[in-house]
Amino acid sequence: MRRFMQRSVAAGLIAFAITVALGLALFAWSDASRGDRFDVLRWELATLPNKWLHAAGTPWRDAPDANDALARYFATADRNGPAMRALENDVEAVLEGRVDAVLRELGLGWPGPPLGGVLPPVDVELTESPRALVVSSRERIERLRVETQRPDLDVEAAASLERRTEGTPPRRSALVVGTGGFATYPAVVDLGGSYRETVATVAHEWVHHYLALYPLGRAYPRDTDAATINETVADLVGDEIAARVLERWGEPPPTAARTPGPAAQVDVDRVLRELRTEADALLASGDVELAEARMEVVRLELAASGVRIRRLNQAYFAWYGTYAARADSVDPLGGQLRELRARAGSLARFAALTRGVTTRAEVAALLARE
Repeated sequence: MRRFMQRSVAAGLIAFAITVALGLALFAWSDASRGDRFDVLRWELATLPNKWLHAAGTPWRDAPDANDALARYFATADRNGPAMRALENDVEAVLEGRVDAVLRELGLGWPGPPLGGVLPPVDVELTESPRALVVSSRERIERLRVETQRPDLDVEAAASLERRTEGTPPRRSALVVGTGGFATYPAVVDLGGSYRETVATVAHEWVHHYLALYPLGRAYPRDTDAATINETVADLVGDEIAARVLERWGEPPPTAARTPGPAAQVDVDRVLRELRTEADALLASGDVELAEARMEVVRLELAASGVRIRRLNQAYFAWYGTYAARADSVDPLGGQLRELRARAGSLARFAALTRGVTTRAEVAALLARE
C-alpha cells in the first residue's frame, strides 16, 4: 500500500510538471511577437534558478523570524528596494509554508509520502504582476481573448494598445487591466498588496495549479464558461484557505500597501450590477452605441463620487465578470457555487466536486444532486 501511494504521488508530480511545461511552451509560442507582451519563458528561466539557489542555501543561512520578516516587508511601501529584495525569498517561504500547512490540515491537494507535503507544492514569486489586454465583442459582453502584457506598461501605452486593438476590424472593445497574480509556476503574486491580499492571492493561484490536472483546469484556455467556473472556484477556495491562515497565525501586520482613498459615496457594487444588466439588455436589442454611452455616463458619475475607473466598457465587464463570486457580479454561477460549497461540507470535498465540471449545465446538475 505504501509503495502504491508513493508511485501515485510521484506520478501526480510528474504529470503536474508535464502540464506546467506544456503550458509554458504554449505561452512561449503565443508570445512569439514580444513588443509589450509579457515574456513568460524568459521570466521562468530567470526565476527558477533563483528559487533553487535560495532553497539549496537554506541549511547554511540564518533565516529571520517569520513574523518579523512579514512585519518588515509589509510595512514597507517600496518593496523593489535592495533591503526588501534581500528579504523577499524569506517572505515567500513563510507564505508558502503557512498555506501549505493549511492545505494539509484541510486535506487538499495530494498530501502524503514520500514528500510529506502538498502536491502541487505551493510555490510563489513576489514581483510585479503582468497586466492583461482583455478583448470583448462590442455587440455582446464576452471574453474573446486575453493577452498578458508587461507589468510596467504605463497608462499612455495601455491606452495606445487599446486604440490599436479597437481600430482593427472586426470592431472590438478592449481594456488593459492590472492583475494581482498569474498562475505560472512558481505563481506570480503582485508585491504591492497588503498581507491579507497577498495570502489570498497565494492561495488563489495554488487552486489554479491544483485544478490544472483536472477537466476544469484543462478546459480553462478554450472555454469562457469553464474559465468563469475555474476563477470562481479559485476565489471561493482561496479565500477560505486565506481566512484559515489568518485565523491560525493572527491578523496581518501593519501594511504600507495601497493606502485607501476617500470612501465612496455610492454603493459601487450595486451600481455596477445594475449597469451590467442594463448594458446586456441594450446590447441584446442591438443598441451598441447607447450601451457604450450609458457605461461612460455611469463611469463619470462614479468618478464624481470618488470612484475612479479608467475605462468602463464591454471588456471591463468581460474581465471582471469571470469572477462570479464578486459582489458586483450578476452571474448566477456565483450563487450556485456558493450554495454548492455550503452543501459540500468540507472544502476538500467542494474542490473534488467542482474540479470535474466544465459547463454551467454540469454545475446545475451537480447542485441538484447535492
